[in-house]
Amino acid sequence: MKNIIALVTVLLLLVSLANVSSAQIVIGTFDSRCVAAAYYRSADFLDKIAEMKAEHTAAEEAGDTELAAALAAEGEEQQHLAHLQVFSAGDIEEIIWLIWNELPAVAEEAGVDVIVSIWDIVHRDDNVRFVDVTNEMVSFFDPSDETLELVDEMKGIPPVPAFMLPEGDH
Repeated sequence: MKNIIALVTVLLLLVSLANVSSAQIVIGTFDSRCVAAAYYRSADFLDKIAEMKAEHTAAEEAGDTELAAALAAEGEEQQHLAHLQVFSAGDIEEIIWLIWNELPAVAEEAGVDVIVSIWDIVHRDDNVRFVDVTNEMVSFFDPSDETLELVDEMKGIPPVPAFMLPEGDH
């Protein structure tokens, strides 16, 4: 009786493994540069930058050179980060967090099992199906028609290696 139970268990395990291996994994991919570009062109980000510029101007007018210098450095750091993310496919973790709660809906709508940056894929197997969800992720930043055109153009252009960006941008 123990042998029959063991045999049935092994057969059930083999059947379940066969079902798992025959299921096609569907991976949602996105161009992180496009998502970053949409974020940096969004009203929320542009408002944030306008606020930083106003603070900088106020600090200069008040003669607070220390605060003005700190704000200028913060602006340069933000610009450096934006260049890495938009031109060189740098990590966009802080942007992803802004839309994190929306990603399960994107995955469900697109019928994908996972979502990854296209730049994180180093090998593609024929048994895996890929679905581009870039536009869906870009949409959360309420892009203008001009931004959508830019995103479409960017998709066909490879990222610039970070070492090729102007000094100070890597």
